[in-house]
Amino acid sequence: MKFKRLLASGLVAVMVMGMLTGCGGSGDTADTGNNTGSGDNAASSSGSQSGDNAQSQSSNSGEIVNLKWVTIGNGMPTNYDTWISSVNAYIGEKIGVNLEMEVIPWGDWDNRRNIIVSTNEPYDIIFGNGNNYVADINLGAYADITDLLEANMPGLMELMPDKYWDGVRVKDRIYGVPTYKDSSITNYAIWDKELVDEYSLDIKSLITLDSMTETFETLKADKNDYPVYVKNDGLYYIFDVYDQIGAGTQILGVRFDDQDGRVCFTLEEQDIMDQLKIIHEWYQKGIINPDAATLTEGRVYNMWRVAQGWESAGVTSWGPQMGKDVVVQQIEKTILSNETVRGSLNMVSINSKSPEKCLQLLDLVNCDTKLRDLFYYGEEGVNFEYTEDGKVHKINNDWALAGYTQGSFFTVTTLDTDEFNQWDEVKALNEAAESSVMLGFTFDTNPVSDQLANCREIWLRYRSEVMTGVQDPEVVVPKIKEELLKAGWQDVMDEAQRQVDEFMGK
Repeated sequence: MKFKRLLASGLVAVMVMGMLTGCGGSGDTADTGNNTGSGDNAASSSGSQSGDNAQSQSSNSGEIVNLKWVTIGNGMPTNYDTWISSVNAYIGEKIGVNLEMEVIPWGDWDNRRNIIVSTNEPYDIIFGNGNNYVADINLGAYADITDLLEANMPGLMELMPDKYWDGVRVKDRIYGVPTYKDSSITNYAIWDKELVDEYSLDIKSLITLDSMTETFETLKADKNDYPVYVKNDGLYYIFDVYDQIGAGTQILGVRFDDQDGRVCFTLEEQDIMDQLKIIHEWYQKGIINPDAATLTEGRVYNMWRVAQGWESAGVTSWGPQMGKDVVVQQIEKTILSNETVRGSLNMVSINSKSPEKCLQLLDLVNCDTKLRDLFYYGEEGVNFEYTEDGKVHKINNDWALAGYTQGSFFTVTTLDTDEFNQWDEVKALNEAAESSVMLGFTFDTNPVSDQLANCREIWLRYRSEVMTGVQDPEVVVPKIKEELLKAGWQDVMDEAQRQVDEFMGK
């Protein structure tokens, strides 16, 4: 149900208290999960509100509420004490909050985060994604914030379309605040521009696997290298057209545009099987590196690869990362699904004594440009400074927090090195995205949890060799299915279909 149509009369009295002005603006520079992006500056014509102009949301009592936010990054910033002092001075005045941050290093994240959630260790806000969102809800870890959003997050409610809130619904309730950024998925083929020019490749015609075989055979022969160099997850993007419906496995889903909502064993679907057969052919021909199934890391240079993002990321991210000029070509439709929205979330602990203040803080981080910059770039005067024309000049690259975890990119101030506004492109992709027919549906796996867990393990045993082409899919897929059926796969499929039918009103 749409929030803007459901403003209950009981919330009106609450909303007349001090609230933030609405978000606005757009951003600039690519970010696909690392802290390299930037956004539109506060003085832009798009109307984003600077921190100095944002309306105060501080409590009438004047009391300061203490909150703890657990997130991921490169560990605690070396200048944490002075940075958090400047943050707290600002948010204390705005919304009456004093914040403590715990920034967990990437390598420690899964273990430390699981301990925090499973042992009820005190925190108020914690970062997460679709990998743990539903499981943690089932544990009772998070507060139901559905009825608190209108009163406490007016800025983000205005900035972010309703359908993105639909993407985090579980049984029609909301437990997480999405990060509104590249929240849809668009896949691009990334080509080494030198090879494209040398061979006069028409990359617009090279967007399906079968269309690329001849080109890759030529490159293999001429360059004595592997045109498709992948690690053990292989060409996983081929499954992106299937909504995983919260099942947590590539082999079960509903095709995003299937109005009938048919639950599939995706490995048997003709489009997936055809592509797996081509991948196997490539492996046999030496187009794919022979050690792919055992590699946990890829390599820096690739003649060709596929990544999620947007076109100008070729200039600002993919090319620089590879140390080469690249050209890119979109290869599929832009899709909005639960999975794409749930790539970056922040949840409020069920044990938080101040869930309203948690949401007010997240609203301010999303919508107040001054505060957004403090989280995104670090401490002013230490990590960054503002230029005379209102842009950001980075003094160093030492900031430890991961920008994609915090809030919208569309309210981050533009870097002085940015020559064009990438985030307008990202926003346009979001707005043009085709919504999955399953948007807003999450499979309640509890009735078949044991069967599903066993089936996931079976697929994981085979996945690397299937997705990198080592195994012939026409031989191995029937074998996989036989094992799955013995583990209760049909029960999983039937229960999923029953719930999908109910969701679709059948």
